[in-house]
Parts: sequence; structure tokens; C-alpha cells
Amino acid sequence: MNTIKIVILCVSFFVVGCTSTPPTNVPEWVGKMKNACLPEAIVMTQGLKREDIQAKVLSIHTKDWGHATCVYLYPPGQNKLWVWDSHWQSVPLRAWWNDPYDIARAWMAWRYDETPITNAYFQE
Repeated sequence: MNTIKIVILCVSFFVVGCTSTPPTNVPEWVGKMKNACLPEAIVMTQGLKREDIQAKVLSIHTKDWGHATCVYLYPPGQNKLWVWDSHWQSVPLRAWWNDPYDIARAWMAWRYDETPITNAYFQE
């Protein structure tokens, strides 16, 4: 019975690992420029929208730093929430789609970052 659990766990890790790339093309320059998180998030959001995937740019701020990410729902119909940035790639999260603070808090927790969030909002 333990062997079956190990096999299921390994397959689960493999499937999750395969889904870390967003379902759109990533421009070649993404991840190569310093302090480019906002333009990267905008480009990814627009690319996802062209594929008819709901996406938003999320800005997260703490006392010491700010960061922009791309939040999207994928796959269509299942609408699982993902947060993408060029460093961490796509991360599946459990948070409310329309609550930027909830998404930011879930993303920070996924990164094991306990820095208090001072503000989180969607760029429109």
C-alpha cells in the first residue's frame, strides 16, 4: 500500500512541475532585466488575454519593497488560480480571484515570506 502512495505522490509532483509554465508564449527578454517585474507582468497578462484566459496584473507592496505579478485563471472551465512572475514562474494558489490582498497573502505564504503586506491591488 505504501508503494502505491509513493507512486501517486511522485506522479503528482511531476504533473505540478509540468504546469509551471504559463499557457502562453514568454518573450525572450523576460527574466533578464533588473527591476522589470511590472512590464513582465503586463506582457504576460496581455498574452494570456489573447488566449482568452482571464488575467490581471497584481501589485504587492511591503514596507521595504514592491513587486508586480500576473494572476490568471487556468484552465478555462476549471478556473484554477495561478500567480506568475519571471522568478517563480506559475504557482497554483487557493485565494479569491477578486481579492488582491488575499492573492498576495497566499503567494507570500507559498514563498515562505512572512513580510507584512502594506498594500495589494490590481493594475487596471
